[in-house]
Amino acid sequence: MELRALLLLLLCFPAITSVTEERRSEGSTLQILCPYNAQLDLHKKAWCRVRGDECELSGEMLDPTQHPYRTRITEGNIAIEDHARNRTVSITMTNLQVEDSGTYACAFHLYSRYHPLKAIVLRVFKELKKSELDRLSVQCSYSKLEYERDTKAWCRREEQDKCNPVARTDFSPTPRNIKDLAARSSIQDDTRNRTITITVEKLQAQDSGMYWCARYVAPAPTWIMEVSLSVSKSEYLWATAVDAGSLQPHLASCSNVNTFILISGILSVLFILALISLITLFVRRRKQKRRGNRQEEHTYSKPEDITQLHSSKGMESPKDDSKDLKYATLNFKPRPSPEDPLYCNIEPSQAPRKPQDESVEYAVIALK
Repeated sequence: MELRALLLLLLCFPAITSVTEERRSEGSTLQILCPYNAQLDLHKKAWCRVRGDECELSGEMLDPTQHPYRTRITEGNIAIEDHARNRTVSITMTNLQVEDSGTYACAFHLYSRYHPLKAIVLRVFKELKKSELDRLSVQCSYSKLEYERDTKAWCRREEQDKCNPVARTDFSPTPRNIKDLAARSSIQDDTRNRTITITVEKLQAQDSGMYWCARYVAPAPTWIMEVSLSVSKSEYLWATAVDAGSLQPHLASCSNVNTFILISGILSVLFILALISLITLFVRRRKQKRRGNRQEEHTYSKPEDITQLHSSKGMESPKDDSKDLKYATLNFKPRPSPEDPLYCNIEPSQAPRKPQDESVEYAVIALK
């Protein structure tokens, strides 16, 4: 709050007993009603911006004595309307921007100057929405030359006019826990361009709140620009700078998923290999069975002459003695009695005979 401007307003214009604060976000609309008494019916009304001890006109009504029917005027994003019946002046500011922040007053024209009826302090803040682990970069400008020598600060607004410094241009914080906001914040003052740049790394949900880009002067910081920061929880917490403890549950679950996928893949490959092996074995056995049937069909063929099988070059068959003549000497006695024995001498062949080649000879002996 510009204390100097407010003090001047209260000292120079005793009719103003209080100054109200109006806070709006960028792009929004401000509407103010300023009542006046009957003595000011024929005086021009205006909306001015207080800078120091001057009231710079932002919008001015026409003289009601010369233009009694022109009760409304629009200049840029400011519209002023004089409701003579209700003795009220309404001011509307549309599409507010951060640059519109400042001290304003409804005023009436008397003795070649404007006198405030009602004063307000307008603060237009930026609304920034981020996700966890995002990077925040904010720039705020200052116009006054004397601000160049002042220490600039990025502070967190705790109460209406209390702001705790997070980062300052006169010193750099030492690295601490990553959860500490000061350790993740930095500030730079470009005095040539009169621009302050604030950077906050790896945003976290607890960083949400109202912040000031301010002049850090005694007795308290004086705001230059206000920022409303909203940090939402991120669905995916994959970042190397996040504490290992917060990542362990996620890593464990991912490890279980990866292990399950790996085991499933190995089992699938083994199943496919086993199936291929079974199919190959089945096909081979079918082929072998067909070959065996064909060999049996060729084995049962009519053999050639047996005599040709036993004759070959370089090999002699053993002599078959069954074809030789056999001699037997028989002594007959006349009319032998049945009791008399009968003798015969048979000389066996010395050569071995095969059972399959053995022939049987029969002799018919007639007894007379």
